[in-house]
Amino acid sequence: MHSGQQMALKRTLRELVRQGHILKEGKRFRLEELRGRRGEDSEAGRRKGRKGPVPTRPESVQMEGILHVHRDGFGFVHPLSGEGENVFLPPQEASRALDNDRVVVEVSGRPGRLEGHLLRVVQRRRELVVGTYQEQGGRHAIVVPSDTSLQGPIRVPYTQMARDGDLVKVRLGVGSRMLGPGQGLFGEVAGSLGRPGDPSAEVLSIAYGQGFNDEFPPEVMDEADRMDPAVSEEEARGEGRRDLRSMPLITIDGEDARDFDDAVYAEPHGAGWRLVVAIADVTHYVREGSALGAEALNRATSVYLPDRVLPMLPERLSNGICSLRPEEDRLCMVADMVFDAHAHLRSYELYPGVMRSVARCTYNEVQDVLDGKDVPHRNALRPLFERLLAVSRALRQMRRERGAIDFDLPEHKVVMGEDGFPARMEKRERKESHRLIEECMLAANEAVAKFFQDEGLPTVYRFHGEPDEQKLAAFAMLAQAYGFKLRFEDGVPSKELDAFITQLEGHPEQRALNQLLLRSMMQAVYSASRVGHYGLAAEHYLHFTSPIRRYPDLLVHRLLKAHWARRGKKRSQAALDREEAGLEEMAAQSSERERAAMQVEREVISFYATLLMKDRVGEEFEATVSGLTEFGCFVELDEEHVEGLVKTEAIGFGGKLDKLTHALVFPDGRRVRVGQKCRVRLASVSPERRQMDFEPLEIAGKRPVRAREQAPRFEEKRRRFVREGQREEAAPSKADRKRWKAERGPKRSEKPERPAPREEAPEQAEGTRRRSFVVRPADQAGHAPRVELRASSWRPEPPPLAEDDPLAAFMADAPPLAPPPGFDRLRALASRRGRTEGTRQHAEAPGPMRDQPTHKARASGKKTSRVTPVARRKSAKGGGKPPKSGGKFKPGRRKR
Repeated sequence: MHSGQQMALKRTLRELVRQGHILKEGKRFRLEELRGRRGEDSEAGRRKGRKGPVPTRPESVQMEGILHVHRDGFGFVHPLSGEGENVFLPPQEASRALDNDRVVVEVSGRPGRLEGHLLRVVQRRRELVVGTYQEQGGRHAIVVPSDTSLQGPIRVPYTQMARDGDLVKVRLGVGSRMLGPGQGLFGEVAGSLGRPGDPSAEVLSIAYGQGFNDEFPPEVMDEADRMDPAVSEEEARGEGRRDLRSMPLITIDGEDARDFDDAVYAEPHGAGWRLVVAIADVTHYVREGSALGAEALNRATSVYLPDRVLPMLPERLSNGICSLRPEEDRLCMVADMVFDAHAHLRSYELYPGVMRSVARCTYNEVQDVLDGKDVPHRNALRPLFERLLAVSRALRQMRRERGAIDFDLPEHKVVMGEDGFPARMEKRERKESHRLIEECMLAANEAVAKFFQDEGLPTVYRFHGEPDEQKLAAFAMLAQAYGFKLRFEDGVPSKELDAFITQLEGHPEQRALNQLLLRSMMQAVYSASRVGHYGLAAEHYLHFTSPIRRYPDLLVHRLLKAHWARRGKKRSQAALDREEAGLEEMAAQSSERERAAMQVEREVISFYATLLMKDRVGEEFEATVSGLTEFGCFVELDEEHVEGLVKTEAIGFGGKLDKLTHALVFPDGRRVRVGQKCRVRLASVSPERRQMDFEPLEIAGKRPVRAREQAPRFEEKRRRFVREGQREEAAPSKADRKRWKAERGPKRSEKPERPAPREEAPEQAEGTRRRSFVVRPADQAGHAPRVELRASSWRPEPPPLAEDDPLAAFMADAPPLAPPPGFDRLRALASRRGRTEGTRQHAEAPGPMRDQPTHKARASGKKTSRVTPVARRKSAKGGGKPPKSGGKFKPGRRKR
């Protein structure tokens, strides 16, 4: 068996052991115990429903991940691997740790609704916090964090480094002896950032929130200061290095780049080319076990922001001795490759070297030379640029034929002004010079991965799995709705997906379908056990070319040097297993820090976008729908290149997201899709929340209909309402009162004129029975009036009102009250009860109800509708006072 196949088999077996499918004993694997366990499970299943001992509960499942706390107090734990389901933590559990802490939780629940119990905090990511310093008297001051995910203020000792109201940096978890006992967060002020309003303070707060830092520990800086700023001749000749100082290697980077970690050179070789990629040898300075190495692993990546860089290594290394500056000797690691005319790799060699860059070129300079423009200080390098372009085009064509996917999604860049505030947002153009360097780096990464695979050596790969089948099936149905066919039986080859993307070029829905297809793809991660890259259609792939800013690249360099130092000496399987386990942990750390850096970069760009637009509230802009959610759609301004939200209710009434067609659908038939052109007005901007809200003026050539304009039928219903299934009359509207007042005139003594009859309420249909009260005034003797009960329905009529009474006009036109629901049924039940209570009660009350009301009717005409059953009256045997109604008001009843 090939050594690479042996490594693949070992990884598969280890994965099966980890999943519990097989058992490992020494160097052997077996299934017997698992079979017996399955038999016990089946026996327990056969005992279901029978008496006997209850099967024991299986041990709880524990998971390690990163805690992300919501502003409302609850949180989610994301698995370290980046794969699998997130676990929900209720507020009482999430409050026991800080945002971005590495934690271990006990998981319970079912898939889709997993909930966790916090067991312990493995590592506290956040060390620094930005907040407002406040002196409130007492034994300590407080700092109110700018990050809303932190619960409550931070207790700090008084300091002379800041004034009351200043923005400060706080180092968490120190200074407890100066504070005394207390609850909540505590720390110590580490420095002042000035008065509030400086955007750089908010940028640092965002970075601190994800566990990054703008300062290095003292021991790390001390190690960096001991480094020699130049390469000595002894270093150039050591470690078996080859001298490449005579080779015209060049670096190509952006205008604002400061760390140059890769250089390239190409020349013809037979019918093909020889491509040399030289990478900065960072491992020569960052040794395993050193303070520099520990801090590099802790950070794992550099964070590139519009106004600054948070480097993985101190600048003395990243911008100094490790950077491939022009006309300076530098140590390097080299991938020397030979390709045929079709860019297939024919041979390669990896070795350490020493080089001297001849030029520090920029993407724009190289592009201008390739376009035929005159660039005096770069014209001499035109032949080299053209050879590199030919190699890169051949490599790209080979990769496309193999099935690599090229999304080519747009990117944006914040251009900062001299005052420290954003000046504008620019759309980053992907030029041929960018692709040239990309293809050279991809070729070197793949060659190094092939070396590790061929030698059977453990390393950290860059793994990209196949797309999620369910997401891909949903995307295929959406593509079919737009007229495209995508077959996904037993998975979709990357080549077929790339062909599908090619069909979308120029289509109106290209942007929407590209975004949705990208969401169905898995996220690339670092792994020591999984090999292959779906997006690049590569059997093996890793990162080798950026050791200054990525820890996995540095780790690959270290593993290469260790292999060369062994000079072919074999290691035991136990040593290989231990090394691979350590590499897996470092790979997980690198993947998590990469995701955190991406989150910081996104939040900072959103923050600067809000600063750019905060003074333009009320202006109108041309925009394009860029995304859809359940609560609205996101739009991107065509010229300003910033993104904000348009809420669903601002577009129209009753809008819902149709996931099948990925569109916001409204009851009137309108649809909002990604890619539609629109015109919007900026409604609000919040730099604190990093959000912008827009009002739609026109979408796809149509004016949006507001929710209140779409529902005129509710205008009539606002004057009537329903309580617990019973329709009740509402008070007269303000317009009616004004109209009646005008018709009656200003004097109360004048006889009011009856207003015109009001239109019947829409819910009172013709032919509906109305209830009426018939209440006669008491006679002079004070006898109570007789209440008439009609056989068909309860219809008491209202009492007469005095002519000068202001309610007379209203009562004259008000429609009679409808009987309460179920009244006839209650009346029948009462009659049945009266018949079953015996002949004695029948003699006392010939009907189900006595004729006499409980309350005497007054001469004022005050109406009453309560009549008391005989069995409930005080004079009746066993009777008593009826209980008061504790519910809501019901027509025809009055509270006593």
